[in-house]
Amino acid sequence: MSKKIKKSFPKGETGAPVGIRLNKFLSNAGLCSRREADQLIATGLVQINGKVVTKMGIRVQRGDQVRYDDQKVNNSPPIYLLLNKPKGFVATTQSGKIKKSVQELIRGTYSEIIPSIGDMGRAMTGLLLMTNDETIRKKMADSRSRYSSLYHVILEQDVKTKDLNVLIKGVRIQDMVYKVKSAAYIQGGSKKEIGIEASNLSPGLLQKILEQRSMNVLSMDRVLLAGLTKKNLPRGRWRSLTELEIKFLKMISSESDAKLTQREKGSKL
Repeated sequence: MSKKIKKSFPKGETGAPVGIRLNKFLSNAGLCSRREADQLIATGLVQINGKVVTKMGIRVQRGDQVRYDDQKVNNSPPIYLLLNKPKGFVATTQSGKIKKSVQELIRGTYSEIIPSIGDMGRAMTGLLLMTNDETIRKKMADSRSRYSSLYHVILEQDVKTKDLNVLIKGVRIQDMVYKVKSAAYIQGGSKKEIGIEASNLSPGLLQKILEQRSMNVLSMDRVLLAGLTKKNLPRGRWRSLTELEIKFLKMISSESDAKLTQREKGSKL
């Protein structure tokens, strides 16, 4: 596990904070090198507290809000975690104090909040991605983006084959129709256990879809998420993503962003 990452704002001889140079701030955030940061600043793409900054040598003080290309920049280097969430803890993108938040599971290493990608209720278990990379988090949390998840679901009653087929064809909830990629019985299990592969369906939404078909959920475990598995990751534990895994996530978010842009352009034609 990674060591604690602390934000450093140096102090002058009198003890008053002197801030951190803007190019170093951007570099520390993993956005670019200091030299590249100077170029971004010169072209007017960087703001401090809502004002465009183009001068070199400007310092960022604690509490200042820095934005690049209208996206908030976090002073800490990007952090990417994969957590195997246990039952009883909650992952939420809502603000406010939450009892037994997944943040408690990483607090021994990270004192800052590392937001989750999407929500996950207390009764749900399994894989959860957490990152302070706001760009990736927003793109992957968008309901229109596409990446696969695999769920192991145990229901109160036996499931009929026709119910599995309906999940694939689509279930209407209000004005939306939701489909899964595949739904099948778990090999070696009872007809109450099914595996469901879906594109970017949160556990909570998937539960609503099942309940719409009177399929009451006893347990739901996400065993695969965006190509990531629970291998060597016991329940309640987490790990940092590898560089290759991070590149793959960025590739997914970039592809999703490109598809959304093409779709938006097509709708205007």
